[in-house]
Amino acid sequence: MAESGAHVVLACRNEAKAEAAMKEIQRRVPQAKLEYLPFEASSLESATALGNILRHRELDILIANAGMIRTPATRVVGSLGYESTMSTNFLGHARLVGELAENFRSRPMRFIGLGSVSTLLLKTDPNNLALDHGYHAYRAYAQSKAAVQAFTLAMDHRLKQLSWPSRAIAVHPGYSISGLTLQVPGINEPPYFKRVRDQMQASFAQGKHEGSVSLVEAALNPGISASPRGTYLGPRFLSKGESSLARPAKVTRQKRLMDPVWKIFIEANQGMDPFKI
Repeated sequence: MAESGAHVVLACRNEAKAEAAMKEIQRRVPQAKLEYLPFEASSLESATALGNILRHRELDILIANAGMIRTPATRVVGSLGYESTMSTNFLGHARLVGELAENFRSRPMRFIGLGSVSTLLLKTDPNNLALDHGYHAYRAYAQSKAAVQAFTLAMDHRLKQLSWPSRAIAVHPGYSISGLTLQVPGINEPPYFKRVRDQMQASFAQGKHEGSVSLVEAALNPGISASPRGTYLGPRFLSKGESSLARPAKVTRQKRLMDPVWKIFIEANQGMDPFKI
């Protein structure tokens, strides 16, 4: 994205890692226009603060990429009483989108929501998104990603109903792992045993730099603007491969998940629907 000439804002919870990432981007793209802003995705207050800064800018693309993959072994309470993984992976982004609703109305923005192949592997319970019972670390991750996916697909349809010029595109990165990813000092430095283990999965896995291709495609391909509502992108062979149109998990396309997820979106925005029809 920096190479395309965009002014890229890295909204990150760890300033040191953000600085390391920007240094590496600058090394590869000397003309890169980069900026760091603090954002802790698990905090609604942090999302509000970031929204207050970005609201006055001419935004083109908003990518909800930040999140938690190393989920707690036991349930930890996060924002609004939801478990911490849902709080981090969805609620913070939901609040930020709400804070920037006027930007989506006034200009042709793109919201990119990062889903996951895990939504196909583990059943999502629309009636237990807070995981008040039956908590499991992997279930927490899969359900949080199902929420992001369902919200993004629902948002795309809502934008059409409102006749707003923006789009919301859901993507997933396949099975992308650190040991197959290019090493970046301070960002991706997997230990030797992890590199060996991940190399053994190369036939069905890919590096995170390859998994990000669908995300960049959704952000920069001009043809996306004319794509059907509910467009979903991912690796061609599900877990790896070039970017292509994909089919999201059935439940993430259904009202029985979209409706409760949209209610969480409203809850995260203090009971208000920023995209009210």
